[in-house]
Amino acid sequence: MMAPLGSQAVDTPVPPVGQLIAVILSCVLAVAAVTYVVTLYRRERIVWPFFVLASGVVTSLMEPFFDLMYGLHFNREGQWNLYTTFGSAQPVWVPICYSAFYGCAAVFVARSLARRPTMRSVWRMYGAIVGMAIVAEMTFVSVLGVYGYQDSQPFVVLGYPIFLGFTNAMSALVGGIIVYRLVPLLDTFGKRLSLVAIIPQAFAAGLFGTGILYLSVRHSVDDPPMWLVSLAALTVVGGIAATVRLLGRHLVAEAPHSTGVVVGIDGESSDSGSAVGTQAKSKARL
Repeated sequence: MMAPLGSQAVDTPVPPVGQLIAVILSCVLAVAAVTYVVTLYRRERIVWPFFVLASGVVTSLMEPFFDLMYGLHFNREGQWNLYTTFGSAQPVWVPICYSAFYGCAAVFVARSLARRPTMRSVWRMYGAIVGMAIVAEMTFVSVLGVYGYQDSQPFVVLGYPIFLGFTNAMSALVGGIIVYRLVPLLDTFGKRLSLVAIIPQAFAAGLFGTGILYLSVRHSVDDPPMWLVSLAALTVVGGIAATVRLLGRHLVAEAPHSTGVVVGIDGESSDSGSAVGTQAKSKARL
């Protein structure tokens, strides 16, 4: 039976080995992300990736609301709990994992687009992130058993509603596109600090913006017909695809670009972007 907003989930003990592996995997990913960002700073003297990495960590604060709305449940018995809000107990590994999957991924997207600003690059990276999201969640749900999706869910494979992989990928991709366009314009510490808010906003736009029709159907009655829930879930995927196409065309493929402060090398702009290119060359790398 599909439970409406505010329902209680069924709790089971957290597998000790699964929890330990989840923590270790998250820490390995986080260490790799930090190493990547530090390497960029040492090699290219750019600091903006640190703010984007922090943005990924901050995004983890939105996880409890996602859990409530989409039916994800972290088992509490035996869990290494960090805090509880919106009725969701958050494991210690969640913010650690977010730093890599959302923060570092957005850094990689921004730098990749600075080198190859094409729609093909946008779609290729989106597909790669979707694939990683689906594999990662299936592993944590079905192999490690540290959380699960409650109630009836559409398009479930190995315990994971795979349509959510498209929504999770949007945060890193759209965040990276916005960072790619904004970084050349941010020439002070205060302006760069504003990058911390980017990934949470992209997360909210994907999951609660394009997802509003699905969430409205899901929480409308106790047991909405699965065909209707499935149809509503497809609007999430379609809305995100339209958003990616819109931003990719107008902020990447058809927009003048400046690569300098994004990739740490002297960049050039064309047409209306020439002022940005001049500014990027005349200032220390971000």
